[in-house]
Amino acid sequence: MSLATQTLPRVGRARRPSPVEWLRTPRPPLPVPRWLRVALVVAGGAGLVAVPLLNPSYVTLPITLVMVWTIVGLGMNLLVGFGGQISLGHSAFFAIGAYAVAVGGESGLGPLLPLVIAGIVPFAVGYLIGLPALRLRGLQLGLVTLALAMATPAVIRMLEPITHGSRGIRIDGDPPAGIPLAHDQWVYYLALVVAALAYVLTRRLSRGRLGRSFVAVRDAELVAQTLGVDIAQTKTRLFAASAAYAGVAGGIYALLLEFIGPENFGLMLSISFITLIVVGGLATVGGAVLGALFIQYVPMWTASISPAATGAAYGIVLVVFAFFVPFGLVGLARGILGPLLTRLRGRR
Repeated sequence: MSLATQTLPRVGRARRPSPVEWLRTPRPPLPVPRWLRVALVVAGGAGLVAVPLLNPSYVTLPITLVMVWTIVGLGMNLLVGFGGQISLGHSAFFAIGAYAVAVGGESGLGPLLPLVIAGIVPFAVGYLIGLPALRLRGLQLGLVTLALAMATPAVIRMLEPITHGSRGIRIDGDPPAGIPLAHDQWVYYLALVVAALAYVLTRRLSRGRLGRSFVAVRDAELVAQTLGVDIAQTKTRLFAASAAYAGVAGGIYALLLEFIGPENFGLMLSISFITLIVVGGLATVGGAVLGALFIQYVPMWTASISPAATGAAYGIVLVVFAFFVPFGLVGLARGILGPLLTRLRGRR
């Protein structure tokens, strides 16, 4: 048989991945062109600034809460996503920040200084708790932080001379004298500024030297230690910084509601924080925003069906995302938008 008449073996087409395989495929960050990134930032910033001026308070309130959850999610993603440490007790630091603002307001410190204290006190408490707790790993660390979340409402009731116990405590959330804004507008802009600063700070931390050390400790502690990374100090500072994020968010939350009590900081709050970062996307900065949108608006929809539907929805969503969408909503966005952005001119 001549070479001309020989038939070559067929080369089969590449097998298309199944939907589950497509969902579980890791993807790089979106190749967004610089011009498009700048346009989105300008348009998004202008839209967010205009929201409280063009809408009533019942529209502004949920968006403010989204920014509060975003701040918590950024700190949680630093700790869990980049640092690999499990925490089920961030509702405790959230409560410390809220009560710092409430007690500081009662003492006549004004609206802004207590918000600074709401970041400093949880940082110090998180550092002290982190020193012994972060010697544990995995399930043991999760149980310790879970106990912290479960004990928070009881501790608030025990400290009645300071926290007013079960009676709760009222907060003056009005803007300082001379600022011509309503209460909801003032807290909205305050949350917007803090969320924007937290977003930029987290983005720089995750991409810089500290972020690389966090990931190194998460993936290979022995290698990181060989390269000169102080494992204990890195973990403790990361835990404390994450607690500070939660504390500042709790302070804004208290200013927004103008009344807080022990029932505001139950175990369900910590579960919602975990749901936020799992749904949004672990070890991603943008995932905190998507997860915050989810935990704010999905419970509003499920509560209209049944009061018990929120807890069931969290449980189902956590299972589905853990098994089928491990990279969260950010992974979905990258899979859908990635092929489109690669065709744009001027991309990086």
